[in-house]
Amino acid sequence: MPEITGPVQILAVGFRAGARFEGRIAEQIDRLERANTIRVLDFVFLRRDESTGALVRTDYDGPDGAGRVTTLLDGPAENGPASAFRLTADDVREAADALDPGTSAGFIIFEHVWARGLAQAIIDTDGVPFAEGFLAPEAVAAIGG
Repeated sequence: MPEITGPVQILAVGFRAGARFEGRIAEQIDRLERANTIRVLDFVFLRRDESTGALVRTDYDGPDGAGRVTTLLDGPAENGPASAFRLTADDVREAADALDPGTSAGFIIFEHVWARGLAQAIIDTDGVPFAEGFLAPEAVAAIGG
């Protein structure tokens, strides 16, 4: 029987020129991983150098070596991995191309480990998830959340 996993999410975050990277985001990701709430599967950070305009990329050095987000960034648009994400290879490349000098973007793929038990319970009761997603804060406010 295959291992049960929780939902896997890709999150893209943009940063303006002059953003203060003080380690707070990395600390929160580390805290969530140590609490076994999430499991980071991949990460890439892109920065457009302010003086040269060169795109600088920092990849997650995971067990497989080549990062999954990097595959989306470098692979052809019709390549297999892109179809597995709502954020396509073209989307990632477009975001990288759109970075102005001094700006940056981070892409992280992570599993919601906390939801493994729920996933197992759904399987055990012959349930089949047919839709999932996240609501924007504006949508939550509109429904009174």
